[in-house]
Amino acid sequence: MDKILMPADLIPSFRVSQAFKKGTQSKFLITTWGGLGDQACAEPTLRFALENFKETEISLCSQHPELFTHLNFKEVIPWSEINNVRENYLVFDTIVPPSHLLWQFFSHCVTHCVDFASMCAFRTQLPVADRCLQLPDYELPEVVKGIDWDKAVMIHPGRHWRSKTFPKTWWDRTIAAVQARGFQPVIIGKETDDNRGTVDVHVAEGVLDLREKLSLKDLVVVLKSAKYVLSNDSSPIHIAAAGSAHIFFIASCKHPDYITHWRNGEWGWRMKNLGLDGIWNYINQNPSVDQEVSVEKLPDGVMEKLLPEPSSVADAIASV
Repeated sequence: MDKILMPADLIPSFRVSQAFKKGTQSKFLITTWGGLGDQACAEPTLRFALENFKETEISLCSQHPELFTHLNFKEVIPWSEINNVRENYLVFDTIVPPSHLLWQFFSHCVTHCVDFASMCAFRTQLPVADRCLQLPDYELPEVVKGIDWDKAVMIHPGRHWRSKTFPKTWWDRTIAAVQARGFQPVIIGKETDDNRGTVDVHVAEGVLDLREKLSLKDLVVVLKSAKYVLSNDSSPIHIAAAGSAHIFFIASCKHPDYITHWRNGEWGWRMKNLGLDGIWNYINQNPSVDQEVSVEKLPDGVMEKLLPEPSSVADAIASV
């Protein structure tokens, strides 16, 4: 039989055996990092651990601890300290980079966003009842206290991979169509780095532009309070899943089944994919081909096939 050598600390059973030797087997540290949506989707896994692993002390190390202030951890450790504290705990990561061995067995891009976190950390899917996202309650910021929530549509024109960055002209027409139906478009988002931000949409009279004006706590409470949310495949649809909004999204790079949530005890409650197609229909996912399958790239001509007419997006929002 062919053999390969691999770092032992990539094997969960080895890490556990080492924790027993060091006496850290009852001191869990769960980490969240990566995209904001990835970390929000780890919340069910964190909550499940706290509710079920009573014999352990569970701490958190997160890039966005504001998402988890409703959970009672032994400690909350700054992300900047992660490399200094790993040796003191039995560590469970809710996401690992593509260079990790785990990605040879299953990929974050083709696994449900909540399932990946629990399988990555604890090698299990959660019971259905435990998969619904819960996020903290915060006070509404002053900048939105005058909003008519029955008419406001939170719109996130997300910019990230080419496969989920839609043309400015499409977003501009969609925002105008939503406004023409009597709604108030509220643009949300933030420039986080060269790879993530928002499309530079036109802000017409009557459109409220809250880009760069909301903290993470503000964003959580705004999306939990919203009645309507429209986005591409990006963090606002996952954060909004913790509330009761009607969530409309365009799945382009990831199959809609991977980013739709259990909400209110029901699969896909108040969630609707408006995308007409997706790149999963244009890439070869056969495991025996000698090429990497990437959801980040966009085959030529596919974007035009997947985007719905802006008028139909506005009609979908108006119909609920």
